[in-house]
Parts: sequence; C-alpha cells; structure tokens
Amino acid sequence: MLLMQRVAGLLLAGLVILATCSCTVQTVPVQPPAAAAGSFALYLQPLPQEIHLLHFSITGLVALREDGGEIPLTMTMDRIAGEDLVGIQKKLATAPLPPGVYQGLSLQVVDATLRGEEGDINLLAPEEALRLTYQFTIIKGEAKTLFLSLSPERLVTSGVLFSPKFALWEPERLLPSLKGFASNSGSDSLIIFNKRTAQTVGTLHVGANPKGMALDQRRGWLYVALARENAIAVVEVSNGVILGKVRLQFGDEPCELALSPSGSTLVAINQGSNTVSIIDAASLFEKGKIRLTAEPTGVFMGPEEGRAYVLQGSSGTISVVDLAGRKVVISKEVEEFPFKGAVNADGSLLYLISDFSAHLLVVDAASLSVIRKIFIGQGALSLKADHKTGLVYIGMQDGAIAVVDPRSALMLIDSFSLPAGVHHLAIDNEENALFAVLPQDGKLQKIDLVSKQPLGSLELENGGHAVAVMGER
Repeated sequence: MLLMQRVAGLLLAGLVILATCSCTVQTVPVQPPAAAAGSFALYLQPLPQEIHLLHFSITGLVALREDGGEIPLTMTMDRIAGEDLVGIQKKLATAPLPPGVYQGLSLQVVDATLRGEEGDINLLAPEEALRLTYQFTIIKGEAKTLFLSLSPERLVTSGVLFSPKFALWEPERLLPSLKGFASNSGSDSLIIFNKRTAQTVGTLHVGANPKGMALDQRRGWLYVALARENAIAVVEVSNGVILGKVRLQFGDEPCELALSPSGSTLVAINQGSNTVSIIDAASLFEKGKIRLTAEPTGVFMGPEEGRAYVLQGSSGTISVVDLAGRKVVISKEVEEFPFKGAVNADGSLLYLISDFSAHLLVVDAASLSVIRKIFIGQGALSLKADHKTGLVYIGMQDGAIAVVDPRSALMLIDSFSLPAGVHHLAIDNEENALFAVLPQDGKLQKIDLVSKQPLGSLELENGGHAVAVMGER
C-alpha cells in the first residue's frame, strides 16, 4: 500500500511539472533553411523633402502569411532620420522566407520626433501596428524585392500626432536598355538596378559567390563567374532568367571573365587552379583549358577576335592566349608586376596597373614591351579605357579616380575623389556616366564624366565586386 502511494505521488508530481512547462513554453518563429526558402528584401524608397525634420523608429516588422502566420524580418536599420534619407534608397530588411503566398507586411512606428527651432518635439506615434496589404509570392530559390514608400501628405496633424501613410509595392518591369547589374562576392545574388536613377529594382539569385561579369549586349546575355560553385551562369538580361551554367572542374574558382568582340568566345581565369578556360559562348561548352605558372589576376581582350591577354600579378607575367589554338603564344615578365589591364581602341597598346608601381604602364601589344610610364601615384586598384575619348580612368585605394591621356601626357591630366577605394569601373555611353564599385563603403557610385559630380548611389550587399550596364562602352 505504501509503495502504491509513492508511485501515485511521483506520477502526480510529473503531471504538475508537465502542466507547468506547457504554460511557459512559447512558440519561436524558426527561419527555414536557405535551401528550402526564397530570399526577401525590403527597400525604403527615397524620402520626400518634407520629412527632413522628422525622426522615427520602425519595430516589429513581420511578413504576413496567407494562412495567418507571421514571420519576423531581420532589419538592417530601424531608426529613420529624415535628413539622411531624402533622395536616398536604403535597404530596410532582409530574410529567407518559406515559399508561399503572403498578404503583406506589418510594422510598428515608435519614438517619433520633430526637430524644431528650440529642440526636438516628441510626437504621438500610432498605438497599433500598421498593416500594409500587398499580396506577393515567395518561390523556393528565387529572390523577391519590395519597396516601402512614405507619403509626404499630412504626416503631422494637430501639431503632435504622427500619422505616417506607407505604401508597399514592387517596380514595374524595367526596359532591358535601362538595366545594370552589380555582383556581390559574399552572397549568391546579383543586384539589378536602373542605370538612370541608380536605384535598386530587384535581386536575382544566380549562384554561389558571384564575381566577375561579361555582358553580351547584342545577344542580351550576361555571364557571371560563380567562384564557389565552379561555374559560370548565363542570364537573359530582358527577363532575368538563368539560361544555363557552364560547369567547370572542382577547385577552378573562376573569378574574372572576358568576351570576344563577336561574342562567340568567353574566357575565364580560374584562381583556384591557376588555369584559363576557353568557352564556346553559344553552346556554353568549355572547349579547352590552359595551365599557367602562377595565379591569374586579370584578363582582357581587344578588337582582335582570337586573342586574349592574361596577367599573373605575383610573377609579373603577361601572356597572349591564342583562343583558336587554345594555347599561350607568348609570355613576358614585366618588372612592375601588373595585375589588371585594358587595351586601347585599335588594339595596338595595352594599359597595365601594378601594386608596386606609381605608374600606368603603356605596353606595345605586339612585342609586350613597356614603351611609356605615366605617373598616377600609389594604390591603383582598377582601370577602364574609354574608347570614345581615348582617356583611361584609374580607380585608387584612397578613393581617387585618376584621369590619364596616354597619347600625350606623362602624368595624369585630372582627378576627382570618391569616398572609398574603387575596385571596378564601367562607363555608360548613353549618359556619359561612370559607375564605380566601392566595396569598403558598400556603395555603387554614379558620376557625370563632364562635371565630375555625383549622379546617385546605391547600396551593395557584402561590399560588391563588379558592375555591368547595358549600353556601356
């Protein structure tokens, strides 16, 4: 009898513990594995001038599922300072989301203030969360981008009531001729932007570790090197569809690309295997591979169809590759150890930059001999030869853009400054504008090449690697 009483007591205690636990356990939203989700990004559109004196915070941002579930979104910023965001687009939130239909978003506005002549005035923010209805669908492995805009009308009523009116939307389809692309080597996506407004219009899940790009404007294809995937993706510019991938060998790690003038041959340099891949651009088939003696750091082509130039920065070697014969026809060591290069309009001269030199090297394309050195200063990172004007633009570590005329001057003829080191450059022919990738600043800058004034900027995820724009020269 005593034994039965003890057993009953233990059972009762266990039931009490279970009941207590069931009352304290809370359901915690679990983000789905990236492989089973689609990516979602929310951008706050440029704020109107009328809001420059307002400050407020956004909390409790959640995605509203069609079945009534709510998924919290990770915010990249929460304090909205009006004067800092007038005319500037900012990423507000990002998250992997389970595939399915969503009814919109919900957010809470708090801590609103209005800057006055005698200091900040505290405003009464809405007590309830704001529900923004806009149906969207998340698809596994694809990216969805939405925009959040704030109306400038009647933001503050009765002197102290903050009454924000947000709208949730996605952009209309952008004409292919207006598209630009920025790669982020630390992610798996490309940023798609409007080259005229310099604003993000979407993201494209393209594959692991996108780096260098090559744009075939006649065909409307964009080639993207996927270093960690050992592949090259081919994207249809008009609709963002991935047409296919060129599969390279394990450990190749392609990093930079160059396309022949006709668009028939694509060349990739592979830093993982110290090789060069020669690819048929139409069939997306690797026709051959050339082994190098050191890690390749740069590849570029001129007007000649069957020739590519490959640089190996650590050994200071420049090699000429015969694309038809799939072999190196000539190599030469250059004492300055160049790691990036470009060619002039007629293909007779090469322009090279080096980590160890304060000069732009002008090299005869036939003999690979240095025929001129032009002083630009230390810290060159990138360069772009403008075949329309004959000028060469060099991006520097300190953020300067050096402008050189290799035909006449022995030193730079102009320069202008950007906020951080310039790692890649592209020139838009339509607007005569320069696009510069600034990884340390996390920005893509657009600059007018005549006035040297900024025309806009957009945020780059994980720093950014390269930029390509339709209509570039």
